[in-house]
Amino acid sequence: MWRRKRRAEGRFRLSVHSQLVLGTTAFLIVAGWAAFTAFEWHNTLAGMSVGERLVNGLFASITPRTAGFNTIDYAQVETETNFLTIVFMMIGGSPGSTAGGIKTTTFALLGLLAWSRLQGRPTTSISSRTIPESTLQKAMSLFIGAFGIVTVAIFVFSVTEFGDGVAAGAAPFLSYMFEAFSAFNTVGLSMGATGTLTTTGRLSTVVLMFIGRVGTLTFVAAMAREPKRIKGGFRYAYEDVSIG
Repeated sequence: MWRRKRRAEGRFRLSVHSQLVLGTTAFLIVAGWAAFTAFEWHNTLAGMSVGERLVNGLFASITPRTAGFNTIDYAQVETETNFLTIVFMMIGGSPGSTAGGIKTTTFALLGLLAWSRLQGRPTTSISSRTIPESTLQKAMSLFIGAFGIVTVAIFVFSVTEFGDGVAAGAAPFLSYMFEAFSAFNTVGLSMGATGTLTTTGRLSTVVLMFIGRVGTLTFVAAMAREPKRIKGGFRYAYEDVSIG
């Protein structure tokens, strides 16, 4: 199939989906590799050889989006490293994989959408192709839904894990934020707060893992009510709202 297409067009062309997956994955790996290595060069990577530091930095750049293995103690890393790990866990892998997160294509589409709007373009395009508006709306819905679910979970953690009788032995707030993102994106990393969670906190973690594994769009679609048909075949008049 691709050979016939190559003969017809003169060259082989990757689909937009493949370009976004490969390009975004390569960018995240390289950028994360440089950032993780730089942040931890004189911290958890200290004492290692240059080669070992580079390999561990590369490993830390890849696994938060997929497997969730670790070669360093995330309770000992710099704050910026943990925050970057949270971002990578939220992005996750690519569509069709078993990784969690909002997926690399969603992340890329949101970036392209923001860039096109800043350029004043009514449509979002890449590689001489326009992304359907319905796909952009799904990407936005996925991001908003995922962000909302994790925000609620973090709030639950802030109530249950920092209440009376708990705050004395509680881990820092970032640990519970890390815990929520790790559970929702089914990563498995932890800063050490898992064993100190209350019963409510553990149940919240279970719910987060379930929703994250099923998929945000699937979960929201299952909970949503069937859209009502417009009676009389009319709609209300448009009225704009100021933004920002």
